[in-house]
Amino acid sequence: MLALVALMMVGCDKMMPDGTYRNDGSSYRTYIIDSCEYFGILDWGNGNFLAHKGNCRFCKERRQKELNKLVEQLKETISYGSARESMGK
Repeated sequence: MLALVALMMVGCDKMMPDGTYRNDGSSYRTYIIDSCEYFGILDWGNGNFLAHKGNCRFCKERRQKELNKLVEQLKETISYGSARESMGK
């Protein structure tokens, strides 16, 4: 149920000048916690919630670094294999 509410809020939000997002009269903010972006409401008492943003820029940067590292390792492996083949001939 909470995921459905969060999904509905993300679909039709409008960023306000103060950095909050508004949707159907409620507002929520983006928070940075432990190098990740979350959106939610932390001022409603019992209605507080946070959800990790699917487009978190920090996670995107980490994934890109990991991908670059894997590509470099793959290139080294291919290069090493080609060198071994040419030596064996």
